[in-house]
Amino acid sequence: MKLADLPKEVIDDLCQDERWRLDIDPGFDSKHEFWMAWRHFIALPEETFSPYSEKTEEDLAEFLNFNGLSVLLPVMRTHHPYIRLIRLLTSSDEKTLTLFLHDSFHEDWFQDKWGARYGFLAVADRYQKFGCDFYLASYYHFSYLINDDYEAAKRIMAGEQCD
Repeated sequence: MKLADLPKEVIDDLCQDERWRLDIDPGFDSKHEFWMAWRHFIALPEETFSPYSEKTEEDLAEFLNFNGLSVLLPVMRTHHPYIRLIRLLTSSDEKTLTLFLHDSFHEDWFQDKWGARYGFLAVADRYQKFGCDFYLASYYHFSYLINDDYEAAKRIMAGEQCD
């Protein structure tokens, strides 16, 4: 599934701030969590307010596939090659996913095993409208990985596959 393939009705629906909010903590040096509208991640602005920060397609989100499930996370496409699934939990009714992720995009921060502790926790709800079926994050937070999740992240950093 690709963002560009979604019907206009879906994009318009997801851009409604009062319906689809995202609780986010981008992590690392961020001091506060806050909420954002999905429109910031799925649509380019009609006007550019600053010549120094023009947004491109690469700045938008795109679907990731985890265990055969299409998930839309508030992560720029440039991060995608660096995101690895640590653990995926599906609710009994299959309407909600909980994901533990490792993102090594800022690889200079991940030079030793301590860097494997830095992960992300996402909660995504199932979106089934306008003929579409995917999961949309409502919560995306920096999280410290511990125990088995930390061990899995260390294996990922060492270049091993993690299932």
